[in-house]
Amino acid sequence: MRGIWHRDEAGQSSMVEVTATLMLLSIVMSFVYAGIDSSRKSITGEIERTSNLSEAQTLMDAITKDLRTATRLQAGTAPFVAADDRDVTFYANLNDATGGPRKIRVYVDPTSEIISAVWQPDAGTISPNYTYTGASALRYVGRYVTNTNLQPIFEYYDVNGVKLTTPLNATALLATYSVKITLIVRKQTTLPVRAVTLVNQVRLPNVDYQPTG
Repeated sequence: MRGIWHRDEAGQSSMVEVTATLMLLSIVMSFVYAGIDSSRKSITGEIERTSNLSEAQTLMDAITKDLRTATRLQAGTAPFVAADDRDVTFYANLNDATGGPRKIRVYVDPTSEIISAVWQPDAGTISPNYTYTGASALRYVGRYVTNTNLQPIFEYYDVNGVKLTTPLNATALLATYSVKITLIVRKQTTLPVRAVTLVNQVRLPNVDYQPTG
């Protein structure tokens, strides 16, 4: 009779429909999973970017705080002992310093960590003839610095805004009026998260003051 399906024909039709439904469901689920994975990576990437920014801000705050205290030991002398792209040593008039200014060296070690070495004036030495022959106290400042040799961390400028050539010679050490700090920070991650770059230019207020000894 017409219009009546045999059992094998009905079974074949049902199987085709089930297979098509499963294929369609598989395609839909692949898009769903791709969207979930994309969202997860986006959220993780944002967390990494925030972490990079937080690390960079912590580093910048610590370095600028110390540099702003750079001071001359006496009139006509430089606040800086040595200054290069990734390494700077200077005398610091810290608020908690007793017995005279401290000598501070801020530098990047081979593991991309920023370290601060601090010397107290030798006992018995007085202004302006302080000496610093004792051992330094090392202070960990931060890590994940990715500046290349083409992007210095420290750049030095005179009172007219002219950039000074590093490493600074004796004349340039004396002429330094401000320091530009550039930090490129990227924590270790498997995601293609771009590094964070912070730039700050620190004027040295204490160089305007000429101590009388």
